[in-house]
Amino acid sequence: MKKKNFMDRMTDVVIDKLAGPMGKFASLKPMLVIKDGLVAITPVILVGSLFLLIQLLGQPVIGGSGKPLIPALAPFAEKIGLVNSLTMGFMSFYAAIAFSVCYARVYKLDQLTMAIMGASAFMLINIDKVSDGAIQVGNFGAAGIFAAMVTVFASGWIYRFCTRKNLVIKMPEGVPQGVGNAFTSLIPFAIVFVIAWAVRTLMGIDLSSVFTMIFSPIFKAADNIGLFTLRCFISQTFWGVGIHGDNILAPVLGPLNLLWIGENNKAAMAGVALTQLPHIWTEATERCVLFTSSEWGLLFWMYFSKKKSTKAMAVACTPSAIFCIIEPLVFGLPIVMNPILIIPWILSATIAGFVGYGIFALGLCNRFFVLMPWATPPPILAFLGTGGDWRAILVVIVSFLIGVIVYYPFVKAWERQEDNEIAGAVTTEGTDTSSN
Repeated sequence: MKKKNFMDRMTDVVIDKLAGPMGKFASLKPMLVIKDGLVAITPVILVGSLFLLIQLLGQPVIGGSGKPLIPALAPFAEKIGLVNSLTMGFMSFYAAIAFSVCYARVYKLDQLTMAIMGASAFMLINIDKVSDGAIQVGNFGAAGIFAAMVTVFASGWIYRFCTRKNLVIKMPEGVPQGVGNAFTSLIPFAIVFVIAWAVRTLMGIDLSSVFTMIFSPIFKAADNIGLFTLRCFISQTFWGVGIHGDNILAPVLGPLNLLWIGENNKAAMAGVALTQLPHIWTEATERCVLFTSSEWGLLFWMYFSKKKSTKAMAVACTPSAIFCIIEPLVFGLPIVMNPILIIPWILSATIAGFVGYGIFALGLCNRFFVLMPWATPPPILAFLGTGGDWRAILVVIVSFLIGVIVYYPFVKAWERQEDNEIAGAVTTEGTDTSSN
């Protein structure tokens, strides 16, 4: 048997020891519910973030002049901020609905019934009284995201249990399906409501506050330069062996990224200095360092290649690369399983992640508090996501330069190897022709 080289052994470790278990974890039904639910509420968060940015343009918090960038917006600040309050401020409520629909889809339940049950249970678990027609909605924002998950999964389990055990009210044949579903779900609804009401109102347990108290130190500790750098390394390693690294990590990091951007959003509204917002690690931070270094750095040298095919590949991959869509380059060049290019692919992003995080940690530019579409070109993402801070674009530029520097010797070695293989093929062909 052929002895495996270092690259083969590393690939086996990544695929068998890491990708296998993590892939199975990401494909678990609860993880699918969480991932799909978070994707579903993204438009609400995007719109809410944009309205916050518009609101801040009319306040003296962006730039160093001490004056609003757009003074005409100042009189409308409160009205503009209402949209943010009813979107980002109700993030967990919308998530409860989205999780419920996704839960019903994954577990083959009635989606409308599950959506109403999940939303109602979330409200009951977070509201214990109504004072003068008003309710407290502090837990409806980012702080309640984990309570929403627990509430929906508990409600869904009760719904499924009652259905399996026939603890339902069955209607005679001929009754319309909608009416039948309504009566069938009466008992599950009653059980869920009583439990949620007992926990919040009778026992006085604020589930969202409990989760915040327990997990807040852990989440704050997780947002550090070491784990962020490790995230960059792991994701790029998966990509290097042909596995979608971002999708593998999404079920774990998605809720945290959502929580962190939500807390930054809330802090920005409260007037916290934009360079000192609670969190550095957001999805936008990842986008500004990962592929601007590992993909753009490689494309830079491909444009200077003497090989026409390499230049043509660079031209073909550039339009998608502008939006950090990396598949054409990763699988077309390829980078996947390439023993030379996979090293700078991982190394450049890892170094850029460490340096980029450090720039934000030192307060050299605003931190992200506006959620933008994932395919936004990184320079635009950096500028808008930090509230119009041009200094954040330097993170993108620095990451790109790191990629250019790291890739240089490896690209030269790769081209030399390609030339040697072509020369060897030509020599072999000539020898065969002479012998004939």
